[in-house]
Amino acid sequence: MTNREDELRKTAERDAAPGGHEAADLRRLVAELQSSLSWRITAPLRFIAKPLFRARAPKTVPPAKINSGPAGEPVTNPPAKNHEDGMMKIDAIDSLATPTLGAVSNWYGVYPKFAHAALETFVGADYDRNIGDIHEFLTRYERHRIQLEYTFSTNTRGRNLATQLGEWGVPVGSNWKPHKSYLDVGFAYGGSLAAFASLGYDVTGIEISEKLATLGRLNLESAGYSVDTRIGDFLSDEILTGERRFDLITCIDVIEHVMDPEAALRKICRLLKPGGTAYVAYPTKLSIPYVRADAHAQLFGLTLLDYYRARAAYTMYTGWPEFEVSDFYEPEWYLNTARTAGVQAELVYDSSVAAPDVPGEIAALYAAFSEWSRSGARKLDPLMRHEIMRELAKYSARMFQEYSEHIAHNSINQFSRKWIDQLTRILIRKPSA
Repeated sequence: MTNREDELRKTAERDAAPGGHEAADLRRLVAELQSSLSWRITAPLRFIAKPLFRARAPKTVPPAKINSGPAGEPVTNPPAKNHEDGMMKIDAIDSLATPTLGAVSNWYGVYPKFAHAALETFVGADYDRNIGDIHEFLTRYERHRIQLEYTFSTNTRGRNLATQLGEWGVPVGSNWKPHKSYLDVGFAYGGSLAAFASLGYDVTGIEISEKLATLGRLNLESAGYSVDTRIGDFLSDEILTGERRFDLITCIDVIEHVMDPEAALRKICRLLKPGGTAYVAYPTKLSIPYVRADAHAQLFGLTLLDYYRARAAYTMYTGWPEFEVSDFYEPEWYLNTARTAGVQAELVYDSSVAAPDVPGEIAALYAAFSEWSRSGARKLDPLMRHEIMRELAKYSARMFQEYSEHIAHNSINQFSRKWIDQLTRILIRKPSA
């Protein structure tokens, strides 16, 4: 048997396997796109199905849910109910010296009151108080692990942010005279506010989720910081208005939840003082790991779709009507939007992130597609399955073309930053007056 015949036999066997027809269709679509010179010009056709879903999914982002969890939090598992009814009043607790709180506080560097409130919020008032080993604790609450680790690492992430900004050339010092002003849009658990308060900044935080703001305030109070925190929509002038008010603004894992990201970005630029800096970070739209499982719901293919189709697919996948992510775009959109607001904007990268296994990441994507075609795809109607497959074919054609070009030019690091890095980081500087 010739090599060509053997290859055809193996292809036929794959196509006959469960999910093989979907794989065959994908290969055919990719081949067609790769052989066509027009696929780049026709890329906007990914929005062609938007009118089909607009009617059943008007664009509204549930206010109570915006910024309700970290990138990577499985939103299909809502927190346990009746927490507020069953939660003990923290001020009335004489002793929080339990093995569990001791393990959490020592490991993550947070105060027991904050750890206790977070556990009651996300696990339940009856959480086990007698787990003295952090690894046993995380194993016990594996279902909540992503949420808990993100919550308890808030202070560490805040300190790391201040250090990282300094490495990017942002003047982050201590004991400024007069004090510099800092705003965190979507302060959540308060780690960034605590970090900059410790450096002597006058800090302000805005958070739309009352639940998260309550935890964030408790974290700050436990650490002894008196901070201006406001609960509400950043886009509302009732919450914050004006211009040239802050020396430093951060907006991390938030802008992809905002109903109007362009208005949010322009407001950030407007609030900066001349000579001020803003840092905006969000999950990378093109990231291969996020095509496999998106940052918020851990579902295949959502990042390939625009808001209307993604919301419809999310509801089919989960049965939940509330979709927590609005539109988010490729980096050029944010850079150009910021620049038209009269500021300088550039992409920055975390040099401490290890170089990824690029072939391994690409292989994992198509292994995930194979698994999706056997299971997850069955939760979607035929039209939505076709939409995801079509967008994956376009994505694949574009990705493989750029991969080939980067291999040819020995610039694989640039490919990794665009197609694998899970966080897009944008530094905005407002020129001095």
